[in-house]
Amino acid sequence: MTKQINNILFVLMACVSLPLLTACQKDEEAPRIDSVWMNMVTRPVEQVSCAYPGQTICLRGENLGDLKRVIVNHTDINLNTLYVYESSTAVTFQLPSDVNTAGDNIRVVTKWGMTDHTFIIRPLAEQPAVTAFSATTLVAGRTLTITGENLEGVREVWLPLAFNSRVQCDIDASQPADATTVSVIIPDGVTFAKGQCELVMQKTDATRGITYTEKVYSSSTDFRN
Repeated sequence: MTKQINNILFVLMACVSLPLLTACQKDEEAPRIDSVWMNMVTRPVEQVSCAYPGQTICLRGENLGDLKRVIVNHTDINLNTLYVYESSTAVTFQLPSDVNTAGDNIRVVTKWGMTDHTFIIRPLAEQPAVTAFSATTLVAGRTLTITGENLEGVREVWLPLAFNSRVQCDIDASQPADATTVSVIIPDGVTFAKGQCELVMQKTDATRGITYTEKVYSSSTDFRN
């Protein structure tokens, strides 16, 4: 009799414990997004605060496997394309050209749950670009003018050097600067090389009431002394 009672108690405890264990397992496996990184061959892999339609981004976090859906501002990402790569800690995909730019939200749905991450997709009309340089043979002390689009707020300009190094150039405050041009003074004592020019900008988003840092890179350019 005692043995039967013990067996009944064991079964009851198992029935109570199993849902709790399952719930704990699902909590541990719920997806989480920690950060968003740019993942394109035309620029360094780095964490970013915003992206544009057509760019490839990588969501980094935990428990991102068993992927069911990725939704960016109510726009579903086609998981069957060649641009989607999935692992337990990262999901890489290309933003569609028609992705919604309003909403500031990326949602990931896996077999075990769902998570939201605040992230801004900006319209293509706001995307910065470097289109030309006033010279590629650079002389110390002279001014280099960089032309492009949406370049307002430039705070730093970096040019490529030999041996995969780079140098920061002082901005020439005597020259006009606006959304299409920025001028810098060529430093002395360095050896320039083929590579990308990097512009670091401080932007203001009046609609969201925030300031943020954004970078833009030129195409690979053969700079020389």
